[in-house]
Amino acid sequence: MMVWLKTLGICLIIGGFGVWGLNGARRFSRRAAQLKDLRMALGFLEKEIIYMHTPLSRALERTARFAKPPVNTLFRVASLHLHNKEGATAAEAWLLGLQNLIKSGDLNKADLGILQAVAPQLGLSDATEQGKFFRLLQEELKILEEQAAQDVESGQKIWSYGGFILGTVIVLLLL
Repeated sequence: MMVWLKTLGICLIIGGFGVWGLNGARRFSRRAAQLKDLRMALGFLEKEIIYMHTPLSRALERTARFAKPPVNTLFRVASLHLHNKEGATAAEAWLLGLQNLIKSGDLNKADLGILQAVAPQLGLSDATEQGKFFRLLQEELKILEEQAAQDVESGQKIWSYGGFILGTVIVLLLL
């Protein structure tokens, strides 16, 4: 009976740390996918503003419908803030949406830094200048997306193997 309990405990410890490592490994591929979704959503927002001449709150709302979760929370929350708050600025709405994306997304500090730089620029200039800014932003996101794609394989290996190895080390220390 005691051997079975020890074996079960060993399996649970190694399995628990292994699942923790696998979850950490999945963050790498989710980050790359979210950067791609962000780039595509910003391209959609650019077209709404420049070619369709859609007001910013409506353009953000349409972009939220276009974007995939969790990226759509950025645009949805920003749009709702602009609709519901009298006198709200585009920068405040964008930063509020970004805070919600931070909670549900897998982006790192470099990604978030680029997105925070959008806030003071959003809605302040004419459509042509906004277009230049969005194209530059999309290029920066493309670079980050390529770097994230390179990090996926190595990061996933480290996290997935590391979780199981850590679980095994802990079991050996407890024995």
